[in-house]
Amino acid sequence: MIEKKQAGMPDVMVTQTHARHILLRITPALTEDAAVAKLADLKNRVLSEHADFAVLARENSEDGSAKQGGDLGWVNPGAFVPEFEKTMNTLGVNQISDPLVSRFGVHLLQVLGRRNAPVSESDQRDMVREMLLEKKHAEAYALWAQDIRGRAYVEYREAPQ
Repeated sequence: MIEKKQAGMPDVMVTQTHARHILLRITPALTEDAAVAKLADLKNRVLSEHADFAVLARENSEDGSAKQGGDLGWVNPGAFVPEFEKTMNTLGVNQISDPLVSRFGVHLLQVLGRRNAPVSESDQRDMVREMLLEKKHAEAYALWAQDIRGRAYVEYREAPQ
């Protein structure tokens, strides 16, 4: 199927980020504090140029990207959990984050580059679909909460003397 681009319709541009990371999952054997300490040590090794981030990712990361040196590729905004995304957006190119905790574990993140890129039509459709779904969920939740409040019965009683 061939799609025509409408004349005069501007491309939607987003700032993509190229990043890599090392993920340590929290387990009974590896506490959050121990994972933070280990990643802080790995960061210091990279900053002192005694180790390469990609090599450390291959050796230590518990993520599917470990085989690629932790490389996550070029990603659009909103691709990651909020705490990861927020930290990624505050880093400059080639900067390494302090260890950050998410629901997946503890991460060490490095930004490799940024670029402006057009969003494909399929990605635009997915974004619109996601926004509509989120709006529907919010409306359904509001109706549910209103219904629950309407059916709730609260009786105020005096404390026994």
